[in-house]
Amino acid sequence: MFEEALKNLAYLSKAAGTPVEYTQGGGGNTSVKLDEELMAVKASGFKLKQITPKEGYVVLNYKKIREYYDQVDLREDRDYEKESAELVKACVMETEGLKKLRPSVEAGFHSILCKYVVHTHPVYANILCCSQNGKELVREIFESDDFATAWIPYINPGFCLTIKIRETIRKSMEETGRFPQVIFMENHGLIATADGSGECFELHRRTNDAIRDYFGIREEYPQLKLSKLDDNTFISRTEYLTAYFRNHPISCHLFDETVLYPDQLVYLNGNLSVDGRNNKMNIDTKTGEILYKTNESEAQTMEEALLAYIYIIDHIGKLGLQRKTMSAGDIDFIANWESERYRKSLVKDLAR
Repeated sequence: MFEEALKNLAYLSKAAGTPVEYTQGGGGNTSVKLDEELMAVKASGFKLKQITPKEGYVVLNYKKIREYYDQVDLREDRDYEKESAELVKACVMETEGLKKLRPSVEAGFHSILCKYVVHTHPVYANILCCSQNGKELVREIFESDDFATAWIPYINPGFCLTIKIRETIRKSMEETGRFPQVIFMENHGLIATADGSGECFELHRRTNDAIRDYFGIREEYPQLKLSKLDDNTFISRTEYLTAYFRNHPISCHLFDETVLYPDQLVYLNGNLSVDGRNNKMNIDTKTGEILYKTNESEAQTMEEALLAYIYIIDHIGKLGLQRKTMSAGDIDFIANWESERYRKSLVKDLAR
């Protein structure tokens, strides 16, 4: 019944989920509204590029979710984070032929956007999202484009983020009459939304290409290479990373000292050893060698996440920008957020 829409969802997911400069590991999510009530949204723990017309997503009643956010009264003393998460779970529709999976934690904001939605963590958009003057740069780069943009100051994922996006859309419509189809989320990533899957991806691509052009980034994104030494040891052959670590002194506190976005906390923090071999990720600062002592799936995810993180830090510095990092309170929320722990527990089982 929804074959065409689900084919388009698979296309959008692979288009945005295959390039590692757009999506790392199991990060990001996509969705399509199938009719006036039902929406297919990426399942938690899946990679975007794994989504097909028959798996990797959950069908839920987005109409009920949207109505909840339209009616919510923030003056009431309620646990909205828990309440909204439980609502999303209750809105999951059992669908013949689909495994019983868990919907993306961001199903809330998907419910209030256009027919197709793609949310990723692109390195180019995140150069802006992780910079002190990112909001001003977005305005400068995109003010003359034929699509409207919006900037969301950092806010916790889940309920709070959905509320903020909803408020931002309303404000944009009231002030300009334009629906923001591209949304930049500080210390987080990018959202593109449209009524067609092709238009949705094209907005996503155009946005990242415009940032590259603005900063004069001409070189291709570094090629990621990983070699297997044995069943539980893998070595990075990504030249960009080994050269960076040979020439930039780091400590074992690297990831704790500079926290850029939630996926860093999920995939990198707590896993680093410098000039030793006693952790999942082991970096030799003399040679730049990076050894992963874990299974292949997790090693691949960590390499993707590390490359994105270093690329963003490196380019923020080269472009003369100032880093914008997450606060201690924001970090604590993610570190103790059950949905993120769930996603982290699934990374080992992600198929390549």
